Amino acid sequence: MYFWLNRFMHDIEVQNLVKTFREKGKVITAVDGISFSVRKGEIFGLLGPNGAGKSTTINMLTGLLEKDSGTVKILGFEPEKNWEFVKNSSNVATAYSWLSDVLSIRQNLRVYARLYGVKNHEQKINELLELFELKDIGDRKIIRLSSGENTRAVLCKGLINSPKVLFLDECTVGLDPDIADKTRSIIKGYQQKNDCTILFTSHYMYEVEELCDRIAFMSDGKIISIDTSSNLKKLIKKHTVEIAVKKDVKLLKEFLKTEGVDIIFEKDNGIVFEVTTEKDKMYKIISKIFHKGFMLSNLHVKGPTLDDIFIKIARRK
Repeated sequence: MYFWLNRFMHDIEVQNLVKTFREKGKVITAVDGISFSVRKGEIFGLLGPNGAGKSTTINMLTGLLEKDSGTVKILGFEPEKNWEFVKNSSNVATAYSWLSDVLSIRQNLRVYARLYGVKNHEQKINELLELFELKDIGDRKIIRLSSGENTRAVLCKGLINSPKVLFLDECTVGLDPDIADKTRSIIKGYQQKNDCTILFTSHYMYEVEELCDRIAFMSDGKIISIDTSSNLKKLIKKHTVEIAVKKDVKLLKEFLKTEGVDIIFEKDNGIVFEVTTEKDKMYKIISKIFHKGFMLSNLHVKGPTLDDIFIKIARRK
């Protein structure tokens, strides 16, 4: 039935989701009526500054927190009404939850394999330990793992039941660059091979841009914008220009001021400034610099990044 239904629906559907907490007698709204949907086989990024409501949202979607109001559907079903199906078809890996300290990696995975009813679970565990380069320490207790090893063990747990929907919350925290790169490749490879739907959070914008098909930015419990990475970056109408001249840097500075651009840094013969791309202003200014005869030793134009979007949202701009 799932496969028939899934032709006509999204794998994750959220409507008007609300969660509040009481703190020192005051009601704090952590998630404020958000709505979004995630298509089958999509990697959907949920981003925002600390306290935006990302982890609270994932905790409600995975049943760790009870929602105040709103509707959640996973694979077409409301989790509270069809918990067994949703549990066996989805999984979560988060940097903020740990496996049992007193058990080894392998023992932890055996527990979860039985909870999820995984067939041939020893074979599955060995495959995951090999995949995440943990086979040599599979019998080591969790308490003796480094943070990076623990993160990879949690990812093994997240894939133990070959989920159709996977929730990944800061799943590369504590990994060195090489292992983090391999982990992103594993995630992407698993998603493509299994047509898995992934809800992904991270503070590393480059991996969000590398992995996610679409991105939702959250702030103060609300979703500010949902779009592709390339379209989100178009929200910022300014580019950063780094320029260095062989001489006459003071004259260049004066010229830029008369053009109304924002100089953000200057050192020796170099100037970094921001300029709008609206009405071709950036291109006109660069053209004027050449026509005025300034002798350039360096010119670099950098477009907006997801980090720029993140910072502006974090600063409520």
